[in-house]
Amino acid sequence: MMMLLTSFALLSCEKDDETANISFVTTYPDFEMTGGLVVLVKGEEYVEPGVVATESGQEIEITTSVVGSAYIDPANSDPSNVSYTSSIDTNVPGIYTITYSATNSDNFSGSTTRTLIVLDAAPDPTVDLSGHYISSTSPASDITKVADGVFYATNFWGGGSTVVLAGYILTSDGVNLNIPMQESLVPIYGYGTRLANGTLDLRMTRPTFSPPLIDQVKVWEKE
Repeated sequence: MMMLLTSFALLSCEKDDETANISFVTTYPDFEMTGGLVVLVKGEEYVEPGVVATESGQEIEITTSVVGSAYIDPANSDPSNVSYTSSIDTNVPGIYTITYSATNSDNFSGSTTRTLIVLDAAPDPTVDLSGHYISSTSPASDITKVADGVFYATNFWGGGSTVVLAGYILTSDGVNLNIPMQESLVPIYGYGTRLANGTLDLRMTRPTFSPPLIDQVKVWEKE
């Protein structure tokens, strides 16, 4: 990715201004990632698939950081009990976002990310939450199956609110649903149950709301 940087000198009384109309080209770090989303079951080893960063074809150093969020325990859903972690622990089911960063020779940086999901148990491959859901007068939610046990919802903050908050819903059995804390405009997390008729009965929390909105009932009916 190329960026043209140009500095313009302001008009002055000096005849010789060596900084006037100087421009240069810099090449941002280019990332090549092997694979994408990684899904594991609790206790399985995470093996890094690999990421390479280059500048003008030459490999450059990568630094890695992690933001992890564990499964929500329904008995401990108060914001004081829910926080992010900075390391991968595959014995702790949840969502881990791995960020790979690199800086070029002109000190311009770039990054790319990978999502690692650790499920609490081996997922049932026949489970599929995919579909179009409605919740009161809220904007609708479309849920898509990303992998066995992993679903992406375009909205899970319903109940008449016009606020749209999206993210991953995790379930290994198709009944018990877990939504580890994620950033979707604001932090949000929750848990719930898939009813026999396909309705998603969720309890969602927005910890940064003042005061925090904890275990708010959000019922999504499948159309």
